[in-house]
Amino acid sequence: MLTQATAYKGIKERKPPITRESTKRNIELTTAAILNYTGSRETEAAIWQGLRRASIRPRISQFLYKTMHSTQKIGQYWDHIPGYQDRQTCHPCGRTESMEHILITCEETPTRMIWQMAKEIWPAWTYEWPEISLGTILGCGTITSLREIAHPNEQQVDQDRRARNTKGPTRLMQIIITESAHLLWVLRCKRVIQEKRHSRREIESRWQLAINARLMDDKITATKIKRDKTFTNLVKAT
Repeated sequence: MLTQATAYKGIKERKPPITRESTKRNIELTTAAILNYTGSRETEAAIWQGLRRASIRPRISQFLYKTMHSTQKIGQYWDHIPGYQDRQTCHPCGRTESMEHILITCEETPTRMIWQMAKEIWPAWTYEWPEISLGTILGCGTITSLREIAHPNEQQVDQDRRARNTKGPTRLMQIIITESAHLLWVLRCKRVIQEKRHSRREIESRWQLAINARLMDDKITATKIKRDKTFTNLVKAT
C-alpha cells in the first residue's frame, strides 16, 4: 500500500539536490585549505564525511554542518528584516558579520586569545600547525596526515617512524580546532544576544575546560575501544 509518506519520499529522491551558492563556496574554501596543508585534493564526499569524524563531538558536527550551508542567522540574513538591519554588523569591528569574520578576523578578545592558545598547545616541534581559516575549520576532520617539520640533525629512521604514527596527533588537531571554533561561536552569541562580555581569565578558563574535557572523553573512548578489541581477540583465540 502506497502511503503519503512513501510517495513524498519518492518525489524527493527524484528531484536533483539543490546546491546553495554559499555551500559551494564553502566547499571550495575547504578543498583549497586542505590542499594547502596536506598537498592532497579531497573529494566533496570526503569533506562531508569529515564533518562526522569521531573526534568531533556531535554538537560541534551540527555546528560545522550549518556553517558549511551558511544557515546561521548572522550578517546579511538581517539585511531585509525591517527594524533588525543593525544586527548584520559586528559593532566592535564595523563590518558585516560572517562566520569567517566571527571565527577568524573579528577584533574582539576571544578570537585573538583562543587561536593563540590553540597554537601554543600544539606540539610544534614535530608537526606544523595549519593556517587557521574557515576552510581549515570545516575541513580539519578530513585531514589524515600531518605536515612534518624537518630537523637537520634528526636521523631518517626517527622521521620515518614519526611519519607513520600520526593518528593521535591528527585527532588532537581536530579536537583543538573544532572545540576552539565552537567556543568562539558560543562566546559570540553570549556577547551579542545576552550582552555578556567575558574577561581574559574567563576566556582562558572556558577554553582550557573545553579542551581538557574533550581530551578526557577521547581518552576514555580510546581505552574502551582498545579493551574491547583485546577481549575480542582473546575470544577468537580460544
